[in-house]
Amino acid sequence: MSPPIKTQKDKERVISQKTWDTALLVMFLLISLLFTASLLQWLTGGQFPLAFGNLAQRLLNIIFGITVILMIVVLVLENDNPVHTLAWILVLLYLPVVGFIFYLFFGRNWRKTRLFNRKGLADAVNLHELWPPNTSPHCVSQSVLAGRLIDLLDSNSKAILTCKNNVEIIPDTSDALDRICADIEAAQHHVHLEYFSVAPDETGRRIKDLLIRKVREGVQVRFIYDDVGCFKLGRAYKKKMREAGVEFIPFMPVWIPLLNSRANYRNHRKIVIVDGTVGYLGGLNIGDKYMGLSKYYGYWRDSVVRIEGEGAVTLQALFLMDWFFVSKQNLLTRELFSQYVPKKEFDEEALDNIMLQVVASGPDTDHASIMQAYFLAISNARRSIRIVSPYLILNESLLTALKTAALSGVKIQILLPGKPDHLIVWWGGRSYFKELMEVGIEIYEYKNGFLHAKELIVDDEVISIGTANMDLRSFNHNFEATAMIYHQPTVAAALKQFYDDLEKSQRIDKETHQQRSILTKTMESICRLFSPVL
Repeated sequence: MSPPIKTQKDKERVISQKTWDTALLVMFLLISLLFTASLLQWLTGGQFPLAFGNLAQRLLNIIFGITVILMIVVLVLENDNPVHTLAWILVLLYLPVVGFIFYLFFGRNWRKTRLFNRKGLADAVNLHELWPPNTSPHCVSQSVLAGRLIDLLDSNSKAILTCKNNVEIIPDTSDALDRICADIEAAQHHVHLEYFSVAPDETGRRIKDLLIRKVREGVQVRFIYDDVGCFKLGRAYKKKMREAGVEFIPFMPVWIPLLNSRANYRNHRKIVIVDGTVGYLGGLNIGDKYMGLSKYYGYWRDSVVRIEGEGAVTLQALFLMDWFFVSKQNLLTRELFSQYVPKKEFDEEALDNIMLQVVASGPDTDHASIMQAYFLAISNARRSIRIVSPYLILNESLLTALKTAALSGVKIQILLPGKPDHLIVWWGGRSYFKELMEVGIEIYEYKNGFLHAKELIVDDEVISIGTANMDLRSFNHNFEATAMIYHQPTVAAALKQFYDDLEKSQRIDKETHQQRSILTKTMESICRLFSPVL
């Protein structure tokens, strides 16, 4: 998690991104020009508008042709998956206008182009120097699987292994919010928050009023919110926060969504850090419906992990990197970072020997870190795999890994919500049920409200809990974070909750599922076609 210095190539990639957005804007203007000329021709029937419209149309065709050819060349040179490349080429050839716009939004591999490179911190603190590897005998994993995951995540995301932590998984959203508010109430120096969705309702006002009160007490408050996820958050809410002294900054503001190719790449993280000693990470957003107050969703089942100790420092570093990206304020210098970590060493007697890594993944990283960790864990499972996720959109690698594990005798149980919140994703996810159940994988639907937790438990030894869903959007498009926890008592507590959830769920019957209507199967298949952009 130690950011390198921005290079000339990184600057060139940023220029390249601006070029693509400029191309999209020019194309939009040309289309608008053509539409205007056609409208004038229809209204006046004059020869000048007709000639002007013909000229604009010829110019548009030439630019379109050149652009499509260049995009095909770029696609081929990226050496991506041949099926993926060929599919986009066919879309560009047969649906040039629609294909052009869809490719700019959904087709480009931003992980390769480094569009979102925010690692240009020339004087950044090296976290591996600040938190050197723990040589304590308690910080050596006895699990082969945990050891491999630790090595992988150190290599693909520089995720630091921390060993002195207290960890608590909170399965009830009301309880989680109360705990978060209690820790914020006790803050002495700073509170840092990062959320995908904030609603201006009673729950949102509770957080707003609390943060404003802490600012008046002299506590620094920084808040990153996703500009698309918080599109319903009115100006009044933002104005009150900022006027009170809360540094309230959007993540990648999208002024004109249809003319910004970055609108598809959002910050899905939900993080709270208090005084650098306590951190929260999980699927819980801020709003009444997440408190179970929605008539449609009912009880909102989510998971939030509270981390006290060294793991909170790694969460802090992740937040401060995001803060630099949105504000250009570099708090990761050696002089400033010390203000946001504990002033003294953690009391080791007050902390358990719980090993964990905070893992970040997104379009700004070299690797799909969380997806690779899931693939390794699933592929190396020996006894059991348990997945909890609101969505199930799998790539070929994860699908094959799950099927192979099941065929080798690993017991796999997948728990999903029993009602949709996004219909296309819902139907697309159900298209995987048949082939998964054919190899013996058990699939359950939660019936006690809406399930929004994101967990992966493997061999009762390792648990991942955080913001990443089991879907392609989380793996490829969103900025996500998860905690990989290597501690059997913590895993045991999560397993108890998993079995409690299973009692409130219904298993999908293989025979009944095969008898679903042609219309249902068609819906599933069509929605699955959109899986790369879901």
